[in-house]
Amino acid sequence: MIPQQENNMSGGGGGSNSPTYTTTINEPFAGQREALLEAFGMANQAFDAGADRYYPGSEVANQSFNTATAQQLGLDAAGVQGALGMGAANALNAAFDPLSAQSRAITDPFVADLQAKILPGIGSQAIQQGAYGGDRQRIQEQSAVTATTDAATKAMLANQQNAMQNLAGVQSGLLRPAATVSEIGAQQEGYQQDLINADINRFKFEQEAPQTSLDRLISRITGINLGNVSNTTSGGGQSSGVDLGGLAGLGLAGASLFGGK
Repeated sequence: MIPQQENNMSGGGGGSNSPTYTTTINEPFAGQREALLEAFGMANQAFDAGADRYYPGSEVANQSFNTATAQQLGLDAAGVQGALGMGAANALNAAFDPLSAQSRAITDPFVADLQAKILPGIGSQAIQQGAYGGDRQRIQEQSAVTATTDAATKAMLANQQNAMQNLAGVQSGLLRPAATVSEIGAQQEGYQQDLINADINRFKFEQEAPQTSLDRLISRITGINLGNVSNTTSGGGQSSGVDLGGLAGLGLAGASLFGGK
């Protein structure tokens, strides 16, 4: 808040040539001026103290023991998966190959039952009815073959689905311990990060608190209106009833605050 001085000169009326000077000075009142000088001095001290310090501690939480353990478990599981990969591929191939021993173990009982029981039974019935070798016998035998094929196919499909589900279960089981431990590690690291963030906020608050208080003080002081002092002098002289020495000092303090060091 820089004091202002306005000089107005006008000629006197009634034939008088004596000029009239009016001096108006806007300046803080005494108590306000002292407070401003003190606040500017505090601002200079804060400026001389240098830039704010950076938070000295670590800003990132350390990796927890459980996270490191989970990573190792994951690597171990990946190694086991690699070892099981060939075996799983072979098992799936066997489940989907109708000529494999695994598939034959499923379909052979159906074929054996067809050949040993179902077809001979149809033939015996045809003989008893005196229709052996006839169309009716052939239709019944074809229906029996179709039904047996359908049943064996469904059994193979079920075996294939079980093989895929078992493989997925094995893979999921291998990774489940690592995932569980990893979640616990993430929770622990999150808590530690919250503590660090709280320390950072406290550090910044304590560092900025003096400047914040000073800014609030200056804002309140300068928010008070300045007083107006007027002095009129006639007859060629110019004077002021206010001492400007204190104002000059206040102006220098303000200039220093805003970069005039």
